[in-house]
Amino acid sequence: MTRRLAKFFAEPRPTRRILSLDGGGVRGFLTIEVLRQLEAELRKRSGDPNYVLSQYFDLIGGTSTGSIIATGLALGWSVSDIWAAYELIAPRIFAKATGSGLFSPRFKNKPLSDALKDQFGERALDSPDLETGLAIFAKRMDRGSAWMMVNNPGWVYYDSKQKSDRFAPNHTFKLRSIVQASAAAPHYFRGVKMKIEHAGEKGKKPLDAHFVDGGVAGLNNPALELLTMARDRAYGFNWALGEDKLYVLSVGTGWIRSIDRARGLVPRLIEGLFIKQTVNALRGMINDVSLQQVAYMQGIGRTAMPWYINGEKQYQEGRPYLAIGGEGGVTPLLHYQRVDVRLEEEKDRAGAVLPDAPSALVGRALSPEQISGLDEITNSRPDNLALLKALGVAAGQRFIRDAAPPAVFDPSPWTRTGEAGPGPRA
Repeated sequence: MTRRLAKFFAEPRPTRRILSLDGGGVRGFLTIEVLRQLEAELRKRSGDPNYVLSQYFDLIGGTSTGSIIATGLALGWSVSDIWAAYELIAPRIFAKATGSGLFSPRFKNKPLSDALKDQFGERALDSPDLETGLAIFAKRMDRGSAWMMVNNPGWVYYDSKQKSDRFAPNHTFKLRSIVQASAAAPHYFRGVKMKIEHAGEKGKKPLDAHFVDGGVAGLNNPALELLTMARDRAYGFNWALGEDKLYVLSVGTGWIRSIDRARGLVPRLIEGLFIKQTVNALRGMINDVSLQQVAYMQGIGRTAMPWYINGEKQYQEGRPYLAIGGEGGVTPLLHYQRVDVRLEEEKDRAGAVLPDAPSALVGRALSPEQISGLDEITNSRPDNLALLKALGVAAGQRFIRDAAPPAVFDPSPWTRTGEAGPGPRA
């Protein structure tokens, strides 16, 4: 970490921008296409054909597949760079299942480990190559705690508190290790061990910490935690609130409400296995928490294109109903936007197909087989990836048309280099 970023995080600025990226396996291709539309919009606004998202966002955070994308973006990669990396990574990781997920994980860790090493090398969380704020979310199973790892020297766990501390300072953790920890989804991958303690007394071994996917900590959609991070003094940011001061863009990987879609005798028998019920219950919990967090964020912020929650809340008319009232009414705490795709033909209470459903986005309904393919987060078949791309492009175009980032958040200057903050040094 360089002093220029430490100073940039701490100094008062009129506006701040945060990008939050969900987990979701290969459905990260959908996220990438949404971000491609955003990048094109910002290149047009800035007048810079090479403008990248690390120059716009002050903090980029992600869980699981979102942590891979977030890390690449924070390193100054273009969206095309991210797509190219994913085209290499996904087939290597999910080429062949080697386990059932019952007595062993479905996929081996080594292909993912090798791919992340190829992409991120030996860079640590304090790498000077990081051009903006980066936050990665994981679950530490041996202590039962959620871990939020961020490259801000003002974070209380960034460095050791005193020289005698046996615990390794968190800024020394390798990016590839913490990203793999964030992406270690139970059932699919084995958990990741990282040495977090130096050797102590003679004969005492360093302590290993056991991590799994951040979605298990309820952080598959990390937007609310990123907002908390921006305000909680423990993380060292303390950025100002306000609908014209703080912008949070949250990008999902596709929303499927139902989990149990077993058809036919054999699939129903498999679905009846207790382990399958357990996995589905976990996935259902992750979905429920994500939707709850979208509702909270819309409840406290100003949203140009609200997400339909359910038949009860609908679009949360009258929001932001959790914000504090001030002169003239309610004062939104931030400008918040959720961008995602419904992977089913979900309808509103009046029976109309929702605008982020497939038929509304790409002009056609999906077959049950296509829905089933999209539901599998390890499905790297070319036809599935092409469909994810088409849905992401359409969702991104809708986002830019109806809810592009407000002009009040345009950086000034657009390109920040040298000691001015995020972006490459001159």
